[in-house]
Amino acid sequence: MRYFFVVLVLALAVDAAAQTTGKIAGRVTDAQGEPLIGVNVRIEGTTRGSSTDVEGRYFILNVDPGTYTVVASYLGFQTTRVEGVRVTVDRTTELDFVLQEETLGLDEVTVVADRTLVVKDRTSASAKVSGEQILALPVDNFLDTVALQAGVTRGSGGSLHIRGGRSSEIKYYVDGVAVSNPFTNSLAAPVENTAVQEVEVISGTFNAEFGQANSGIVNIVTKSGSDTFSGTFIGSVGGYVSTRGRVFHDIDEASLTGERLLEGSLSGPTFLDGLTFFLNTKYTSREGWLFGREVFLPSDSSDFSGPPSAWTIEASGDSSVVPMNPSTGLTGLGKLTYQLTPNLKVSYSLTRSFSRNKFYNHFYRLNPGFLPTQRSTSYNHLLAINHVLDNRTFYNLRLTAYTTSFTQYKYEDPTDPRYRFFYGRGNQPNDVFNTGGVDNRYLDRHSVTYAARFDVSRQFGNTHLVKAGIEVRHNILDFEEFELQVDPRQYGDLNPRIPPVSSNRHNVYRKKPLEVAAFLQDKIEIRDLIVNVGVRFDYFDANSVVPTDLRDPQNILRPRPVEEAYREAEPKYQVSPRLGFAFPITETGIIHASYGQFFQIPEFGRLYENPEFEVTLGSFNTFIGNADLDPQRSTVYEMGLQQQLGAFFVADLTMYYRDVRNLLGTGLYETYTGSDTYGRYENADFGNVRGITASLGFSVPEAGLRGALNYTYQSARGNGSDPQQAFFDAQGNNEATRVLIPLDWDQRHNLNADVTYSDGGWSAGVIGTFISGYPFTPRDLQRQPIVQLRNQARYAPEFFVDLRLARVFTAGPARGQLFLIAENVLDFYRDDRFPRLFQTEIQAHRDNGLARINDLRDFRYNPIVQPPPRQLRVGLQVDF
Repeated sequence: MRYFFVVLVLALAVDAAAQTTGKIAGRVTDAQGEPLIGVNVRIEGTTRGSSTDVEGRYFILNVDPGTYTVVASYLGFQTTRVEGVRVTVDRTTELDFVLQEETLGLDEVTVVADRTLVVKDRTSASAKVSGEQILALPVDNFLDTVALQAGVTRGSGGSLHIRGGRSSEIKYYVDGVAVSNPFTNSLAAPVENTAVQEVEVISGTFNAEFGQANSGIVNIVTKSGSDTFSGTFIGSVGGYVSTRGRVFHDIDEASLTGERLLEGSLSGPTFLDGLTFFLNTKYTSREGWLFGREVFLPSDSSDFSGPPSAWTIEASGDSSVVPMNPSTGLTGLGKLTYQLTPNLKVSYSLTRSFSRNKFYNHFYRLNPGFLPTQRSTSYNHLLAINHVLDNRTFYNLRLTAYTTSFTQYKYEDPTDPRYRFFYGRGNQPNDVFNTGGVDNRYLDRHSVTYAARFDVSRQFGNTHLVKAGIEVRHNILDFEEFELQVDPRQYGDLNPRIPPVSSNRHNVYRKKPLEVAAFLQDKIEIRDLIVNVGVRFDYFDANSVVPTDLRDPQNILRPRPVEEAYREAEPKYQVSPRLGFAFPITETGIIHASYGQFFQIPEFGRLYENPEFEVTLGSFNTFIGNADLDPQRSTVYEMGLQQQLGAFFVADLTMYYRDVRNLLGTGLYETYTGSDTYGRYENADFGNVRGITASLGFSVPEAGLRGALNYTYQSARGNGSDPQQAFFDAQGNNEATRVLIPLDWDQRHNLNADVTYSDGGWSAGVIGTFISGYPFTPRDLQRQPIVQLRNQARYAPEFFVDLRLARVFTAGPARGQLFLIAENVLDFYRDDRFPRLFQTEIQAHRDNGLARINDLRDFRYNPIVQPPPRQLRVGLQVDF
C-alpha cells in the first residue's frame, strides 16, 4: 500500500512547476465596433503571435515577463503598434485594438499602452516587484523587497513571516522550481539582484499549482540571454558609522571600508544562431557590526575555586578588537537558452554559491577564538524544455538537481590537537564572560534533491485556461554531528577523539524522503468574472522508522526484536481544494475572494533528529525527532478590493483569516526508569491569524516617480512560537501554554513605504518602515520570566529609513551611476532592550571579585537584540 498513491498520481499524469510566464488577450474591432476575423496579432521581436476568431478575440500564451510592443495587422487596415505592454507572471494582460481603414500616406499607427493599475484576474493577494525596481531601492538582497509587501513581517531577528506563519512555512520557487533547503525550508540557492527579472510574493490563497507551503510563496524568475550584448556592473564599499558605542561595543573601531560588494551581469548572443547566454556573479566581504576583544585565548585556563583573592585567571590575549559576525560570499549563475525552433525552447542554468561566516555569541565576547565557523555551499542544475504545440497548447518539462552543504566547526580536522583546550574549562562564576577553551562540536550536513516536473496548459475556447501537472522529488539527506571528547583519566592523554556512533554525543543518518504532488486547475475568464478553481494532491513518505514503545525509545530498558521495537512511518497525503474569484464592480474596481486548504510537511531536519532515539539520563535533557509527523495544515479565507484612483493611483484592501492546525510542537515522555524524561516532536501546536492589509500604489512614468504605501493590521496568535517551547517549559518546571497567546513575531501594526524617483540626472530610492513593538514576557525581580504572562507585554515601536541617492551620467553607449546607500539612516536602536540593573547587584558583582573580568552591565546587555546600526556605502553602477 505504501506506493499505491504514488502510482495513482503518476497514472493521473496531472504538481507542475510554478508559473513563469503570462498571457496577452483581447479583442480586435474596426472603427464601428465590429469584430475583425483573422487579424494577425504578434509580439514584436519574438515568434509569439495569434489570429483573431469570429468574435475578433485572440490570445497569446506562454509569454515571458517583461515589457513588449504588440503589433496588429490586417489587409486593408492600418497596422497598429502598441508599445509598453507589460506582462507579468501568471497574469492576463488585456489589450484591445481598434483598427482604422487604410488611408493614403498613413500605413502604421503607434500608440502607448494604457496604464491599467488594477489586476483584473487576481483572485488572491499577491505583489510583484520587477528587477528594475529592486535595483532602484537601497537593498542588497531581493528578499528585503519581499519584506516590504503587505502581509509580510519580520521577526526581531530578521526572519520573514507571511501572514503570521512561522518562517519555515514559506516556499521558494526559482524559475518554476521549488528550491528550498530540505533541512530548514529556507531558500537553498541565492539569487542576486541583477539576475532577477521579477519576484512575485503570494501572501493569499495561492492556486493549486503551488504546494508544501502553509503561509506563502516567493516566486523568483531570473533573466535570460538577449540577442544583443548588455550588462551591468555594480561595486560599492563602506562601513558602519554610528555613535551608539553604548549599544554596540567597539563600533567606533569598525572599518570605513569593511563592507565590500561586487556584482556583475552579462548577456548576449553566441556563435550559434538562436543560442543566448546570461551570466551573473557577486562577491561580498563583510566585517559586520558586532565586535569582541581578544582578552582570553582558547589556550587560557582559569581557576575560580576558593575566595576571589585566590583565583588564577590566565589572560594571554592582547585585547585587540575582533569582528564577531564577519561573512564572505561568492555566487554565480550561468544560463544558456536555445530557441531550437519557433515553438521549442531549451534552457540550462547552473547556480553555485559559497559563503563563510561566524555568528555572534555574547558569552564569548572576550574569547572570540572559542567560536566555530559556518560554511555553506549550494549547486542548482536546471534543464527546462518549453514546447508550444499550437496556439492553444504548450507544455513545460523541468529536470533539476540541487545540493546543499553546511558545516560548522572550529578546526576542520577533528583530531586537531588544539581541540584539547576545551578540557577542564567548564566551571565559571555567573555573570562573567568565558575565559578560555574552544567549541568542541562538529556538524556536517549535506542534501541532494532530484526532481522531475511536467505541466501542460491548454486554452479551451476563450474562457478556460486549464493547467495540469505532476512533480516527483527524491531527497537524499546525509547528517553527522558529534562532540569531541578529551579525557586524560580515561585515555591517558589529551588527544581529541570522536565518540562512537552508539554514544549520545554522536549522531549520523542518511535518509531518502520521497515527495509526489499533482494538480488540476482551471482559470475561467468571463468578461465580468474570473474564477480560479483547482485541486491539489500531495503525498510524502519519510522512509524512516519510529519507536513503538515511547517509554523505551532506544530499546534498551526492555529489549525486543528490532521488528517489534520499531515500525515504518506511515506515508502522508492530502487532497487540497482551492477556489478564488474576482469580478469588477466598476471599470477600474475589482472585488476578489478566495478559499484554500494547505499542506506542509515540517522541516526534514525535525523528522530525523536524534536518529538512534537516545535518551540521556536525567530530567528533560534529550529531544528526539519523529518521522511519523502528520503534515501541518491551514485553512485560509480572504476577501479584498482593488480600486484605481485616477490615472496614477491604485488602492487595495484585503481581509483574511488563517486557521492553523497540526503545527509542530512537543510531546513529553517518561521512560520506564521513572527518572528519565525527554521531549519528542509531535503535531501539538495550533493557532490562528486574522488581519487587514491596505495599500496605495502610484506610478507617474512621465515624472519618473513610482512608489507604494501599505499598512497591515494583524493578530498572530498560537500556543507556541518555538516547536520545542513545551520542552523548555518542562526544563524550568513550568506548565506549557495551552491557550492562544501572541507569537514572538506578532506585530499589530506594520507600515511600509517605498518611493523611487528619476529625472535623468538624478535618481533616488527611499524605504521607510514603522512597526509596533514585538511581544515579550515580563520578568520578576529575580529576572525570571513570569510564564503566566508569556508575551503579554510589548516593546516600543520601531522606525527605520533606508536611502539610495545616485547621480546619473552617460559615457558613450554606457549609462553610469555614482551612488550613496545609507541603511538605517536615523541610526535607530531599541533603547527599551537595556537590562534593568539594581545598585545592589552591581555592588555584589564588584564585591565578589567578578569585576576583574567584566562589568555587570557589559555582560547583561547583549547587542544581538539590536538591529544593525547605520551603514554608509558609496559605489558605481555601469549599465551597457
